[in-house]
Amino acid sequence: MKMDVAYFQSVEGSLTSEDGCTFMLHVKRPTGSDLMLGFPHAERSNIVENAAMQASHGKDEEGRKAVVAFKTSSFQVSRWPDSEAILTLTMGQSGKISFLLPGDMAGQLSETLQKLAN
Repeated sequence: MKMDVAYFQSVEGSLTSEDGCTFMLHVKRPTGSDLMLGFPHAERSNIVENAAMQASHGKDEEGRKAVVAFKTSSFQVSRWPDSEAILTLTMGQSGKISFLLPGDMAGQLSETLQKLAN
């Protein structure tokens, strides 16, 4: 299936609509013009998951494998009401991404972090 592609050279920022229902990415086109891409807030995790799945396939301008890492300023581990462990990473002052940790992943993370701390 062939599909048209719109290329954006950078993501300049993001914001939420006044009614709180739409998440928007401010992107820059190669022509220099700007555009806001709007998505329902429920799609945010889908966007992040899809971007993460493609991260290991990326290359830079010289063809070298691109390494993507997020800088976090803090983390929190908690439990949802049904006992599932949740890892929340904070980016900057207020950006948060939460991960549902399946099975005993919380225990595995704890063991690994203890090894790194020693």
